[in-house]
Amino acid sequence: MAASQNGDDPPVAPDFNLIDEPWIPVVTLDGGAETVSLADLFRRAPELRRIDGEIGTQSFALLRLCLAILQRAFDHYLDEGYDPVPMVEDLREQWTDAAVPDIVDYLAQHRDRFFLFHPTAPFFQVAGMTTDKGEVSSLNKIVAERPPFLATRSRRGLRSIDPADAARWLVHVHAFDVSGIKTGVAGHPRAKGGKVYPEGVGWAGQLGGLHLVGANLKDTLLLNVAAAEVDANRRRRDLPPWEREVAVVGEEQHLAERPFGPVDLYTWQARRVRLVGSRDAVTGVVLTYGDRFVIQERQDLLGVEPMTGWRYSKPQTAKYKRDIRMPREHRAESRLWQGMGPLVRPVNLRPVEEGLPSRLIDHAAKLVLAGSPLLPNGLVRLQAVGAVYGSQSSVLDDIYEDDLDLPAALLDPQNPELRQAAIDAVDAARAGANAARQLGENLAKACGASRESLEGPKERAQENAYSRLDGPYRAWLRTTLPALGPIAAQARWHDEASRLLDELGREMVAQVPPNAWRGYDAKGKRDDVGRVFVWFRNALAKAFPHRSNTVSDGSVDKKEVS
Repeated sequence: MAASQNGDDPPVAPDFNLIDEPWIPVVTLDGGAETVSLADLFRRAPELRRIDGEIGTQSFALLRLCLAILQRAFDHYLDEGYDPVPMVEDLREQWTDAAVPDIVDYLAQHRDRFFLFHPTAPFFQVAGMTTDKGEVSSLNKIVAERPPFLATRSRRGLRSIDPADAARWLVHVHAFDVSGIKTGVAGHPRAKGGKVYPEGVGWAGQLGGLHLVGANLKDTLLLNVAAAEVDANRRRRDLPPWEREVAVVGEEQHLAERPFGPVDLYTWQARRVRLVGSRDAVTGVVLTYGDRFVIQERQDLLGVEPMTGWRYSKPQTAKYKRDIRMPREHRAESRLWQGMGPLVRPVNLRPVEEGLPSRLIDHAAKLVLAGSPLLPNGLVRLQAVGAVYGSQSSVLDDIYEDDLDLPAALLDPQNPELRQAAIDAVDAARAGANAARQLGENLAKACGASRESLEGPKERAQENAYSRLDGPYRAWLRTTLPALGPIAAQARWHDEASRLLDELGREMVAQVPPNAWRGYDAKGKRDDVGRVFVWFRNALAKAFPHRSNTVSDGSVDKKEVS
């Protein structure tokens, strides 16, 4: 829906330079909230906790933009043959004296490409882009709502936003924009009847996003900046938009060969955009599809994009007649630790259907071996962010956010037993949650529920089981496993997890009505509560065979659970 018919060109004079103007929201180490410019973000990175966007996906998109800047500013270190691990350690020690001057000099070289409003080269936009009729869309095309059901702002607030706000959503829309039909702007090579038909979500929106988190923003940036290792020939062509030719409506040059590296991916121009407005206010946007690529045809990308894991796709493998791996998206209903196997299992020990881990895990393992001070308290903290799309990816249904502290010893290649113990503990938890799920179904049957109404009780029981185990597993992984070692820690986990799920099962039984204990109804005999609880306890015994405590496998009555 068009917000207006005003297709006025951007201001003639360049304005609102992102290097100098405050536009990136951050949290300071003492918990304060501020907004900083790009230059100040890097200067003050040691005193900042994190980038703090309006929604998690915005924070992730802004972090990737900052990493692209760092990767380019530090490129000469790699040309000198520096190994990434000692390179980031040196830069950590010399942040103020060496790193910041390099970053500031790099930004100064490309200053003209960081103007939000510019007559020929506005940042992340196409100057003068318009439709045949000069329509301008409303700002809800780029301002994402925080799902589910909680809007980031009122519709009245979307009539205009300030340029700092617009800049943040501009970065976000390239990374996470939904699919669906877009405006067919003048000159678009794929426009038909004033429309461009769906070409998928932004690149970051396809990822199960992961990044390492340090004690402050400086450490976070350094932990992630050199995570992908790219050969020198490819790295020379791995450029962000501000080092390329000014964007036009059509596709960029050499698109079939790209992306060349992580910088290209962090700043991928999946859309063509023009903001309508000025320093006073941004009132509309022109938005359509931009650079596209098919991941199935670019499998060399797996070593270039470090901020996601990869899943094996059987259907795509059959279609392309070679092994195909796709980004492993986060599942909205699942916690990060529930995917421990795909997350940390070494490549040489994982089945093909488990795909490949994120390159960040290998990078973190190198930092562990080097005894890096970038990993405080012997922990590797992973932050996960992802978009969950619905209705043919045309709407944003949810935003996935989770974090996980991994003990550094877990990633030591010389200690594979620790990794396996962490994975086995998750497998046991999964079996225990499945036992709770089955109990939920069986109790519903004992209460006389119809087959059509069983799904809800099953899912609630399974989710309650994982909720009971969530905090205890994280604590066990962080402290108990590295302290006790794999064998003793496994027994401790089986003890605690089976106790927690047995308590959950008792609570579930206590909530059923008296008729569920009878074992029959008008339709005849059926399994009663006592019988299905015995099945549940037997399933727990199989799920947690190494527990040192014993749970009676005998029958249960009303008094026992009341």
